[in-house]
Amino acid sequence: MLDQGTNSKFIEHAPCRECGSPDNVAVYEDGHGYCFGCEHHYKDYHGKGNGAVRRPINKKTYNNLKHTSGGYYEVPTSLDFTDNNERRFREKQRKGYDTHYVYTDTSGYTQFVVERQYKDETNKEKRFFQHSKWKDKINNYERWMSRGMPEPRCIYNLRDISQTRTSANIVVVEGEKAAEAYKRKKLDCVTTWAGGAKAVLKNDWSILNAFTRITLFPDNDDEGHVAMHKLAMHLHQEIGIDLDRIHFVTLPDEFPEKWDLADPVPKNSNTDAHTLQFEALPYTEVTPNYKDVWEKFSEKKLQEADRSKAERLLELSENIFYIAELDEMLDLNKDVLTPLRSFDNQYGYLKVERKKPSTWLLEQEPEVFKRANSYEYQPQRPRGLNDVAGVPIVNRYRGPTIKPKQGDMTIWKDTLIDVFDDENRANNMEQYFAYCYQNQGTKAMWAPLWISPKKGIGKGWITELLHRIYGKNNFRPNLKYKSVTSNFNSWIIGTQFAVINEVFLSKNYNKKQELSEEIKDLITDPYIHIEEKFRRSFDYPNTCNFILISNHEDCMNIADDERRYYVLKLTDKVRLRDYWKPRWDWASNDGARFLMHHLSTLKIDDPDLYKERAPITDDMRELAKLSEHPIYKWLDLHREAETGPFKRSGSNEFRVFNFMVVAQDLHRTCTAFKQDGALDVVIAWCKSRCTSWYHNSFVPTKQMLTKDGTRPRVYLLPPEEPDTAKDHWVEKLRACTASQLGQIYEQKGSYRPIEVDEKTKEKKRFKL
Repeated sequence: MLDQGTNSKFIEHAPCRECGSPDNVAVYEDGHGYCFGCEHHYKDYHGKGNGAVRRPINKKTYNNLKHTSGGYYEVPTSLDFTDNNERRFREKQRKGYDTHYVYTDTSGYTQFVVERQYKDETNKEKRFFQHSKWKDKINNYERWMSRGMPEPRCIYNLRDISQTRTSANIVVVEGEKAAEAYKRKKLDCVTTWAGGAKAVLKNDWSILNAFTRITLFPDNDDEGHVAMHKLAMHLHQEIGIDLDRIHFVTLPDEFPEKWDLADPVPKNSNTDAHTLQFEALPYTEVTPNYKDVWEKFSEKKLQEADRSKAERLLELSENIFYIAELDEMLDLNKDVLTPLRSFDNQYGYLKVERKKPSTWLLEQEPEVFKRANSYEYQPQRPRGLNDVAGVPIVNRYRGPTIKPKQGDMTIWKDTLIDVFDDENRANNMEQYFAYCYQNQGTKAMWAPLWISPKKGIGKGWITELLHRIYGKNNFRPNLKYKSVTSNFNSWIIGTQFAVINEVFLSKNYNKKQELSEEIKDLITDPYIHIEEKFRRSFDYPNTCNFILISNHEDCMNIADDERRYYVLKLTDKVRLRDYWKPRWDWASNDGARFLMHHLSTLKIDDPDLYKERAPITDDMRELAKLSEHPIYKWLDLHREAETGPFKRSGSNEFRVFNFMVVAQDLHRTCTAFKQDGALDVVIAWCKSRCTSWYHNSFVPTKQMLTKDGTRPRVYLLPPEEPDTAKDHWVEKLRACTASQLGQIYEQKGSYRPIEVDEKTKEKKRFKL
């Protein structure tokens, strides 16, 4: 017996280290090995298997194999957990094993075994493997292989069915788990089939002809109903069972979508599985237009080659959806979008009736192929096709690969306090982390902005832990600001949380202001317009939350009433290796799992806070001060020194300042001093520095009457020191009429108020 690629003699069969099969590897004298289950080729089987490659299966050798029955309820060695074989069981669990189901003949001899696994630790995505026993026609050697039984396959629970009296009722459910759940109730005989909804007709259903009542019990989804309708058609047309003997279960409206017999009955329902099947109506009453329904399922008269291609294409497309908004095909298992042209090129060998694969598949909807309007990554909905407000949308979200675990959080809490230099601010950030993690798919209306001139203080440690608990598909740990605001922003697709590093926009005020505006929409808008090269643009739901990090104290332009940023300056103390080693050891072990449990169970003190404006901090006020237009600083300095536009005596080049400002006049003065700034900037400065003309409400301007009859609006800017001078001018100017204000405003030369000292009764001038 020779294998392709070696002329050495066959020695024995051995376990496969790649797929775990106990005896699928054919080993040869020269050390070569070939696994007939997963097609893995070993160059040196007895060594470490370095250099292993994939090779085409040896069809000649493969055709020598013939399916055979196993022993009485026999299972492969890898699934035999008897005699307390804990080591084998743990190894299987490590690969995602959940359970297995044995399909036997009427005597109890195994025909094949279905193994159920989960793709990751979230237990949301499952996959199935069939194991069957095969015999080599040449040397009569028998071995288990990860390979399906030839069609037609036997149905589940066949031995018990064959021993049931012929007048009994039999219930057909979808999936082995549902069958076991119904079987435990010790009610009627129950069966199912292997391979999912689309494999319902790949089995031998003839034994059902012995039952007087056949109850079809579908899952609460479209695929389950389609499978049961196909089975009803097959039982009637191919096996000859009268339609009066076939009943169909109709689930009440309160049952959730995708409900099956393995799930608990909804709390608001007063029925159970037995009642549902007992009250099931005849198939013709449930589906009076069954002929029209069957017409859609009837196979077209395809040539044999086309029929084989159609079956192969339907098998490949089981988890493929057409996305109408993009005119592309989405492979949900691979999480890959493919344009129709590329899809047709990829599966061009599967043309049916000379039709492109995509064209033929779209003709099969909605019974066996599904289309959706768009897609999303939404943790709050199940993965797959969902009805969202009447619109079909495919959810592509994949959760993290780790599970939460309760543990000591002392290191986490101490480090947060060290990083933020304050226990209260550390608690605030922890609350933000917890809110975002507990409400993935929901957007907070603000984001933290960390300002940290120093490196090595713990920012990377925090973001790395967050990266692990969200999962690599849902977290962006190191985005650059330029990438975030570029035209091609597809990075946000699927992202639940992102860290934007190196936030420093520009030293130029106008440029900084422009760039600051660009990111605001990203923080708060519910939708983001996505543009990708050579693809249709579309609007994507923005559910991403953020942390912004900068090494510059004047990193961006924000106003003092900014509502989108929670600004925090981090510690300036750099910790060394002795400080960080135990923290990274904690994170590398179970720290991320501890944090996942901690954040998912932490009580949110004020959930509404994250739908309002960001908390105001002293750090935010300081950043807002640094963000002001350069002319603000120039005006503040001259006002404090009573020079330039605010000169009180001396030169007559400019109007003497009498604690009143007309914005247009001040703007002309600034221009004369060669200070760049638009009139709007000068007006904004006047509003932010002026005193109200009234006691009880803020009124920034008041009209005055000048000699030429004009009525400009004037701002009240009293002296800042001393308080007596400020109070004097505020009261004096507020009491003036419009004409008196005009006279004061137009005076030339030095002008100082005179006040009588109440104690000495002497007149004195304020020293301003």
